[in-house]
Amino acid sequence: MICITRWKITILFFLLSSTAVVAEYRAYELEVFDRIANTSRKLITSFSPSDFIQVNGGPQRIGIIIRASWICYGDTSLYKKVCPIPKAINPRFQQGDRVQIVLKKHLTDQWLGVIENSFFRPGLRSNVYGVRFAERGNLYTRYYESNLKKAP
Repeated sequence: MICITRWKITILFFLLSSTAVVAEYRAYELEVFDRIANTSRKLITSFSPSDFIQVNGGPQRIGIIIRASWICYGDTSLYKKVCPIPKAINPRFQQGDRVQIVLKKHLTDQWLGVIENSFFRPGLRSNVYGVRFAERGNLYTRYYESNLKKAP
């Protein structure tokens, strides 16, 4: 009886230890505004936006727009680079294209903006586009491909 129990424990140990473990993390493309130096920059990081603000001077100094976020597999230990943003698949729009928002009953319906970036979100099975509205205080937000059309 004891031999059978040890045998079962040994088998269970090998089954559990043989599975591969894969780490994942979220990556962000951020637009960072330094209120004191009056500068801005874009960067890709694995820091969450709230952590990035705290580490780089706090909310009195730093403001952030999340331009994109995606999942990466692996880790960023030992100064490994963050994985690149997933490329859009068969994009209907390119960076610099003028687009009109098509979202009935939405605040931004019929607004005109310019595409700044695009990326594919596998979980949504859709391309996502970052749109800047220069005439509306330089507002930036993201839309699904189906919510955009070429500007007239």
